[in-house]
Amino acid sequence: MKSLLLFFICSILYCSAFTQETNYNSKFRELEFISISQLEIDPGHNLEPSGIISFRSRPYIISDEQTDKYLYQIKIECRNWSVVDSIDLQITDRIDLEAIDYCVDQIYILSESSGSLLVSDLSGEINKIAIDFGDEEPWNWGNAGWEGLAADCENNIIYLIKERQPRKILRVNLTTRKVEDKFNLPESESNDFSDAKFENGYLYLIERNGNYITKVNPISHEVIEKLSYRETCSHENGKLYEPYAYGMAEGLLLTKDEIWLALDNNNLNASKHAIKEFAISGNRPVIL
Repeated sequence: MKSLLLFFICSILYCSAFTQETNYNSKFRELEFISISQLEIDPGHNLEPSGIISFRSRPYIISDEQTDKYLYQIKIECRNWSVVDSIDLQITDRIDLEAIDYCVDQIYILSESSGSLLVSDLSGEINKIAIDFGDEEPWNWGNAGWEGLAADCENNIIYLIKERQPRKILRVNLTTRKVEDKFNLPESESNDFSDAKFENGYLYLIERNGNYITKVNPISHEVIEKLSYRETCSHENGKLYEPYAYGMAEGLLLTKDEIWLALDNNNLNASKHAIKEFAISGNRPVIL
Protein backbone atom coordinates (compact mmCIF):
# COMPACT_ATOMS: atom_id res chain seq x y z
CA MET A 1 0.00 0.00 0.00
CA LYS A 2 1.16 3.54 -0.67
CA SER A 3 0.25 4.48 2.89
CA LEU A 4 -1.20 2.92 6.00
CA LEU A 5 -3.44 5.90 6.56
CA LEU A 6 -4.91 5.74 10.04
CA PHE A 7 -7.05 8.84 10.40
CA PHE A 8 -10.59 8.23 11.64
CA ILE A 9 -13.31 8.95 9.13
CA CYS A 10 -16.46 7.15 8.18
CA SER A 11 -14.84 3.87 7.23
CA ILE A 12 -15.84 0.47 5.95
CA LEU A 13 -13.77 -2.50 7.07
CA TYR A 14 -13.25 -5.89 5.51
CA CYS A 15 -10.62 -7.58 7.68
CA SER A 16 -9.52 -10.18 5.14
CA ALA A 17 -9.44 -7.61 2.31
CA PHE A 18 -10.05 -9.14 -1.12
CA THR A 19 -9.53 -12.86 -1.58
CA GLN A 20 -7.13 -14.40 -4.06
CA GLU A 21 -8.10 -14.74 -7.71
CA THR A 22 -11.31 -16.78 -7.99
CA ASN A 23 -14.54 -16.51 -9.91
CA TYR A 24 -17.09 -14.32 -8.14
CA ASN A 25 -20.62 -15.40 -7.30
CA SER A 26 -23.90 -13.63 -7.87
CA LYS A 27 -24.14 -12.86 -4.14
CA PHE A 28 -21.50 -10.45 -2.92
CA ARG A 29 -20.02 -10.06 0.52
CA GLU A 30 -21.29 -7.02 2.43
CA LEU A 31 -18.66 -4.74 3.97
CA GLU A 32 -18.83 -4.19 7.71
CA PHE A 33 -19.60 -0.61 8.75
CA ILE A 34 -17.36 0.87 11.46
CA SER A 35 -17.94 4.61 11.83
CA ILE A 36 -18.96 7.83 10.13
CA SER A 37 -17.54 11.35 10.03
CA GLN A 38 -19.25 14.42 8.59
CA LEU A 39 -17.85 17.75 7.42
CA GLU A 40 -17.94 20.01 10.48
CA ILE A 41 -17.70 23.47 8.94
CA ASP A 42 -18.19 24.44 5.30
CA PRO A 43 -15.09 26.20 3.86
CA GLY A 44 -17.24 29.11 2.61
CA HIS A 45 -18.74 27.23 -0.35
CA ASN A 46 -20.20 23.86 -1.25
CA LEU A 47 -17.71 21.02 -0.96
CA GLU A 48 -18.51 18.07 -3.23
CA PRO A 49 -15.84 15.41 -2.57
CA SER A 50 -14.82 13.62 -5.78
CA GLY A 51 -11.45 12.08 -4.89
CA ILE A 52 -9.29 11.25 -1.88
CA ILE A 53 -5.62 10.33 -1.34
CA SER A 54 -3.19 9.90 1.54
CA PHE A 55 -0.16 11.93 0.48
CA ARG A 56 2.88 12.10 2.79
CA SER A 57 0.69 10.50 5.47
CA ARG A 58 -1.88 13.31 5.28
CA PRO A 59 -5.38 13.07 3.83
CA TYR A 60 -6.29 15.29 0.87
CA ILE A 61 -9.49 15.60 -1.14
CA ILE A 62 -10.66 17.39 -4.27
CA SER A 63 -14.16 18.66 -5.03
CA ASP A 64 -16.04 18.63 -8.33
CA GLU A 65 -17.98 21.81 -7.68
CA GLN A 66 -17.50 23.64 -10.98
CA THR A 67 -15.59 26.63 -9.63
CA ASP A 68 -13.47 24.65 -7.17
CA LYS A 69 -9.78 24.38 -8.08
CA TYR A 70 -8.35 23.59 -4.66
CA LEU A 71 -6.59 20.61 -3.16
CA TYR A 72 -7.83 20.33 0.43
CA GLN A 73 -5.90 18.92 3.33
CA ILE A 74 -8.38 17.60 5.84
CA LYS A 75 -8.29 16.69 9.52
CA ILE A 76 -10.38 14.07 11.29
CA GLU A 77 -11.60 14.54 14.84
CA CYS A 78 -13.88 11.83 16.15
CA ARG A 79 -17.14 12.05 14.18
CA ASN A 80 -16.25 15.22 12.26
CA TRP A 81 -13.79 16.17 9.56
CA SER A 82 -12.70 19.65 8.57
CA VAL A 83 -10.50 21.48 6.07
CA VAL A 84 -7.19 22.62 7.60
CA ASP A 85 -5.47 23.89 4.45
CA SER A 86 -6.29 24.53 0.81
CA ILE A 87 -3.82 24.65 -2.06
CA ASP A 88 -4.81 26.79 -5.03
CA LEU A 89 -4.23 24.67 -8.12
CA GLN A 90 -3.15 27.00 -10.90
CA ILE A 91 -5.60 25.68 -13.48
CA THR A 92 -6.52 27.89 -16.44
CA ASP A 93 -8.77 25.43 -18.33
CA ARG A 94 -12.39 24.66 -17.58
CA ILE A 95 -12.66 23.21 -14.06
CA ASP A 96 -14.40 20.01 -12.97
CA LEU A 97 -11.97 17.98 -10.87
CA GLU A 98 -13.15 14.38 -10.71
CA ALA A 99 -10.25 12.11 -9.73
CA ILE A 100 -6.88 12.11 -7.99
CA ASP A 101 -3.94 9.77 -7.32
CA TYR A 102 -0.18 10.13 -6.94
CA CYS A 103 3.24 8.58 -7.51
CA VAL A 104 6.09 9.67 -5.21
CA ASP A 105 5.87 13.52 -5.32
CA GLN A 106 3.63 13.88 -8.37
CA ILE A 107 -0.11 14.29 -7.89
CA TYR A 108 -2.29 13.35 -10.87
CA ILE A 109 -5.69 14.99 -11.31
CA LEU A 110 -8.39 14.47 -13.94
CA SER A 111 -10.58 17.33 -15.11
CA GLU A 112 -13.80 16.11 -16.72
CA SER A 113 -14.85 19.33 -18.43
CA SER A 114 -11.58 19.82 -20.31
CA GLY A 115 -10.77 16.11 -20.60
CA SER A 116 -7.26 16.85 -19.30
CA LEU A 117 -4.84 14.80 -17.24
CA LEU A 118 -2.98 17.22 -14.98
CA VAL A 119 0.06 16.81 -12.75
CA SER A 120 0.88 18.95 -9.72
CA ASP A 121 2.50 18.95 -6.29
CA LEU A 122 1.85 20.80 -3.05
CA SER A 123 3.02 24.07 -4.64
CA GLY A 124 -0.15 24.12 -6.75
CA GLU A 125 1.78 24.49 -10.02
CA ILE A 126 -0.04 22.64 -12.81
CA ASN A 127 1.22 20.94 -15.94
CA LYS A 128 -0.89 19.17 -18.53
CA ILE A 129 0.17 15.72 -19.71
CA ALA A 130 -0.43 15.43 -23.46
CA ILE A 131 -1.89 11.98 -24.19
CA ASP A 132 -2.42 10.47 -27.64
CA PHE A 133 -6.00 9.26 -27.20
CA GLY A 134 -6.36 8.00 -30.76
CA ASP A 135 -10.04 8.04 -31.69
CA GLU A 136 -11.15 8.95 -28.15
CA GLU A 137 -12.20 12.57 -27.52
CA PRO A 138 -12.50 13.06 -23.73
CA TRP A 139 -12.84 16.84 -24.15
CA ASN A 140 -16.19 16.18 -25.88
CA TRP A 141 -17.63 13.70 -23.36
CA GLY A 142 -19.29 16.35 -21.20
CA ASN A 143 -20.81 15.09 -17.94
CA ALA A 144 -20.30 11.44 -18.95
CA GLY A 145 -16.49 11.75 -19.06
CA TRP A 146 -13.59 11.19 -16.66
CA GLU A 147 -14.58 10.07 -13.17
CA GLY A 148 -11.72 7.92 -11.85
CA LEU A 149 -7.95 7.62 -11.86
CA ALA A 150 -5.54 4.91 -10.68
CA ALA A 151 -1.74 4.99 -10.86
CA ASP A 152 0.48 1.92 -11.27
CA CYS A 153 3.65 3.72 -10.21
CA GLU A 154 6.04 0.78 -10.60
CA ASN A 155 5.20 0.36 -14.30
CA ASN A 156 4.58 4.04 -15.10
CA ILE A 157 1.00 3.21 -16.10
CA ILE A 158 -2.12 5.21 -15.31
CA TYR A 159 -5.69 4.01 -15.64
CA LEU A 160 -8.22 6.66 -16.69
CA ILE A 161 -11.84 5.83 -15.93
CA LYS A 162 -14.76 7.09 -18.04
CA GLU A 163 -17.96 7.30 -16.03
CA ARG A 164 -20.77 6.18 -18.38
CA GLN A 165 -22.49 6.21 -21.80
CA PRO A 166 -20.48 4.08 -22.29
CA ARG A 167 -18.24 3.55 -19.31
CA LYS A 168 -14.70 2.37 -20.05
CA ILE A 169 -11.19 1.96 -18.65
CA LEU A 170 -8.17 3.30 -20.56
CA ARG A 171 -4.68 2.02 -19.78
CA VAL A 172 -2.17 4.78 -20.57
CA ASN A 173 1.61 4.36 -20.73
CA LEU A 174 3.09 7.52 -19.21
CA THR A 175 6.42 6.91 -20.95
CA THR A 176 4.98 6.78 -24.48
CA ARG A 177 1.88 8.82 -23.50
CA LYS A 178 -0.28 6.49 -25.58
CA VAL A 179 -3.36 4.40 -24.81
CA GLU A 180 -2.24 0.74 -24.62
CA ASP A 181 -5.62 -0.82 -23.89
CA LYS A 182 -9.25 0.07 -23.29
CA PHE A 183 -12.01 -2.13 -21.93
CA ASN A 184 -15.22 -2.32 -19.93
CA LEU A 185 -16.64 -4.84 -17.46
CA PRO A 186 -19.98 -6.61 -17.75
CA GLU A 187 -22.62 -4.11 -16.64
CA SER A 188 -24.51 -6.72 -14.63
CA GLU A 189 -24.80 -4.72 -11.38
CA SER A 190 -24.08 -1.12 -12.39
CA ASN A 191 -23.82 1.08 -15.47
CA ASP A 192 -21.19 3.49 -14.19
CA PHE A 193 -17.77 3.87 -12.56
CA SER A 194 -16.88 6.68 -10.16
CA ASP A 195 -13.29 6.09 -9.00
CA ALA A 196 -10.44 3.59 -8.95
CA LYS A 197 -7.17 2.72 -7.24
CA PHE A 198 -4.35 0.33 -8.21
CA GLU A 199 -2.76 -1.94 -5.61
CA ASN A 200 -0.55 -5.03 -5.88
CA GLY A 201 -1.30 -5.71 -9.52
CA TYR A 202 -5.05 -5.23 -9.33
CA LEU A 203 -7.45 -2.44 -10.21
CA TYR A 204 -10.19 -1.58 -7.72
CA LEU A 205 -13.21 0.32 -9.02
CA ILE A 206 -16.30 1.90 -7.52
CA GLU A 207 -19.39 0.75 -9.41
CA ARG A 208 -21.37 3.62 -7.96
CA ASN A 209 -24.99 2.93 -8.85
CA GLY A 210 -24.61 -0.70 -7.81
CA ASN A 211 -22.85 0.19 -4.53
CA TYR A 212 -19.90 -2.15 -5.17
CA ILE A 213 -16.10 -2.13 -4.97
CA THR A 214 -14.87 -4.37 -7.77
CA LYS A 215 -11.43 -6.02 -7.95
CA VAL A 216 -10.20 -6.54 -11.52
CA ASN A 217 -7.18 -8.06 -13.21
CA PRO A 218 -6.34 -5.14 -15.55
CA ILE A 219 -4.42 -7.35 -17.98
CA SER A 220 -6.95 -10.17 -18.48
CA HIS A 221 -9.93 -7.91 -17.62
CA GLU A 222 -11.24 -10.63 -15.31
CA VAL A 223 -13.46 -9.62 -12.41
CA ILE A 224 -11.95 -11.24 -9.32
CA GLU A 225 -14.36 -10.16 -6.60
CA LYS A 226 -17.06 -7.66 -5.72
CA LEU A 227 -17.78 -6.27 -2.27
CA SER A 228 -20.98 -4.41 -1.46
CA TYR A 229 -21.56 -1.32 0.65
CA ARG A 230 -25.27 -1.16 -0.14
CA GLU A 231 -26.41 -1.75 3.45
CA THR A 232 -24.59 1.41 4.53
CA CYS A 233 -25.25 3.79 1.64
CA SER A 234 -28.45 2.53 0.01
CA HIS A 235 -30.33 0.68 2.74
CA GLU A 236 -33.91 -0.35 2.03
CA ASN A 237 -35.00 2.08 4.75
CA GLY A 238 -33.28 4.99 3.02
CA LYS A 239 -30.06 6.25 1.50
CA LEU A 240 -27.72 8.49 3.47
CA TYR A 241 -29.05 11.55 1.62
CA GLU A 242 -32.37 11.97 -0.16
CA PRO A 243 -34.14 12.33 -2.49
CA TYR A 244 -31.68 10.89 -5.01
CA ALA A 245 -31.99 8.01 -7.45
CA TYR A 246 -28.28 7.31 -7.95
CA GLY A 247 -25.19 6.31 -6.00
CA MET A 248 -23.03 8.97 -4.30
CA ALA A 249 -19.63 7.37 -3.60
CA GLU A 250 -17.03 9.23 -5.69
CA GLY A 251 -13.69 8.87 -3.91
CA LEU A 252 -11.86 5.61 -3.11
CA LEU A 253 -8.94 5.05 -0.75
CA LEU A 254 -7.42 1.70 0.29
CA THR A 255 -5.43 1.01 3.46
CA LYS A 256 -4.00 -2.27 4.72
CA ASP A 257 -7.36 -3.64 5.87
CA GLU A 258 -9.92 -0.91 5.19
CA ILE A 259 -11.82 0.62 2.29
CA TRP A 260 -12.66 4.33 2.52
CA LEU A 261 -15.26 6.14 0.44
CA ALA A 262 -15.87 9.87 -0.04
CA LEU A 263 -19.48 10.77 -0.85
CA ASP A 264 -20.72 13.64 -2.99
CA ASN A 265 -24.23 14.29 -1.68
CA ASN A 266 -24.93 17.07 -4.23
CA ASN A 267 -25.99 19.41 -1.42
CA LEU A 268 -28.89 17.13 -0.44
CA ASN A 269 -30.00 16.73 3.17
CA ALA A 270 -29.46 13.65 5.30
CA SER A 271 -32.36 11.20 5.15
CA LYS A 272 -34.55 10.32 8.14
CA HIS A 273 -32.89 6.90 8.12
CA ALA A 274 -29.38 8.42 8.24
CA ILE A 275 -30.33 10.85 11.01
CA LYS A 276 -31.66 7.98 13.12
CA GLU A 277 -29.07 5.33 12.26
CA PHE A 278 -25.86 7.35 11.86
CA ALA A 279 -26.59 10.66 13.66
CA ILE A 280 -25.66 12.82 10.67
CA SER A 281 -27.69 15.89 9.79
CA GLY A 282 -28.03 18.73 7.30
CA ASN A 283 -26.38 18.76 3.90
CA ARG A 284 -22.70 18.40 4.81
CA PRO A 285 -20.89 15.48 3.09
CA VAL A 286 -19.45 12.41 4.77
CA ILE A 287 -16.36 10.38 3.96
CA LEU A 288 -16.62 6.61 4.30
